[in-house]
Amino acid sequence: MEHKRCCTTILAIGVVGMMSLALSGCATSDQKGEVEASPPAGAEDNVTFPEPGDAWLGEGTYVNVENLRKMQAGVSKDQIYDLLGRPHFSEGLFGVREWNYIFHLPTGDGGYMTCQYQVQFDDEMLAESLHWRESHCAALLEPREDEPTRMTLSADTLFDFDSAKLSQEGQRQVADLAGRIRDDFVDSEVMVVGHTDRLGSDAYNQALSERRAATVRSALVSQGIAPMTIQSRGVGERQPVRRCEGNRSTPGLKECLRPNRRVDIEVSGEQR
Repeated sequence: MEHKRCCTTILAIGVVGMMSLALSGCATSDQKGEVEASPPAGAEDNVTFPEPGDAWLGEGTYVNVENLRKMQAGVSKDQIYDLLGRPHFSEGLFGVREWNYIFHLPTGDGGYMTCQYQVQFDDEMLAESLHWRESHCAALLEPREDEPTRMTLSADTLFDFDSAKLSQEGQRQVADLAGRIRDDFVDSEVMVVGHTDRLGSDAYNQALSERRAATVRSALVSQGIAPMTIQSRGVGERQPVRRCEGNRSTPGLKECLRPNRRVDIEVSGEQR
């Protein structure tokens, strides 16, 4: 079930499918979510990673790649929590010297690779060093020449409560997005992907995500973007970027899950 909150537009990454993690290190998947092992690729020396099966969040998350690119030495735990969310192993949030994560990263060919990531902290509990269990995972953060421009609009801002109707602020944001597409791109191709949080039934969330993506697509068309250049789809609750504890629909849980209620937009094409 969706709940109204306001949020600014943020950079994000559109993601497809969920996969289960059954192997240590990295794995690749096709668009159907099937997982196959990838060969070892030189784990970093003198860095010990926990086994994936020990994670409380064993399935990992589809991380915002732009947020990963912002990681650097000197950031605080609060900043890392905002960028990457809670660590995926039961290490605690305070006083510990490392946080470990399991992330699914896009490979650029429609698939995803599952990678383990570790942040080590200094005596002041600031990030001291950043590590990947498999070295080739780091290369997935390098921007590609053909990489689409990715944007995320908060569903809490775009839509009225429990609705696929654009709010007044949502109409303004989509108009701004259409203007950017017209001004910045030549022969653009646009993909709109709707997402929900996990509150409510799977079927309800899937249908709501599809309706909201279709609404944004229609609004872009009404703003002058050629309809044959825009596709839309919904993935329901299956691609969360933040995991939160609890099952009761409390205000605190709704706010924690807010980043998952979103519409991702990918724009491909030559930039002006």
